[in-house]
Amino acid sequence: MKNRILVSFAAALSLVFAGGASAQPSASGLTDGIAAYRAGDVETAWPLLAAASEDGAIKAKRYLAYIMLDGETPKGREADLFKGVALLKEAALAGDYAALIRLENLRRKHLAHSPSLDDMIAIEEARAEEGDPVVAWRLAKRFEMGDGVEVSEAGMTKWLEVAASAEPARFPKAGEAAYRLCELNALGREAKDPDAARRWCAVAAENGHMGAAIVLKRLAQLQG
Repeated sequence: MKNRILVSFAAALSLVFAGGASAQPSASGLTDGIAAYRAGDVETAWPLLAAASEDGAIKAKRYLAYIMLDGETPKGREADLFKGVALLKEAALAGDYAALIRLENLRRKHLAHSPSLDDMIAIEEARAEEGDPVVAWRLAKRFEMGDGVEVSEAGMTKWLEVAASAEPARFPKAGEAAYRLCELNALGREAKDPDAARRWCAVAAENGHMGAAIVLKRLAQLQG
């Protein structure tokens, strides 16, 4: 448990074309940089990824961080573990799940440059506030287990609502999140709301949760 993101028409057109022309090399540079990294050629990868990172490419930040944190920074380049972690944080805040996972793995190692649990929760809360269902689900679990936060049904509810409101195609556990909300509103200790329980149970059933479908059927029988 402990281990446990307008100008005139002519001028606008010129900006679009100029932007497209400049974006292509950046995208190509990112792709080539990642390919070089995966091939073990960090000397080639570094300048390509560094340029893409300067252009705002999130993946580039993550891969640069990998190079730094793995001790593979080319000679003459900055080999700063704390900078590597900072790049991972930037990527994670922008919605890069791989960066978030790497940060969590680093946290568990308790190294000098490892992010703290408070750092991780701050990133997760920022992403969840933006409507990220994956991270919202993770936060709900924290409030359920007391992982870095006080156990709180209100905290669980807040983040479960974000997760449950996502389309199942985007977040497959949306139905499960809705069912947990049904349970909390029906059986919770902090506050009970039968209407909310039925509503979330219906959402869960619509999203394919068999348990919710059974509960709704029983409720219908009792009311009938």
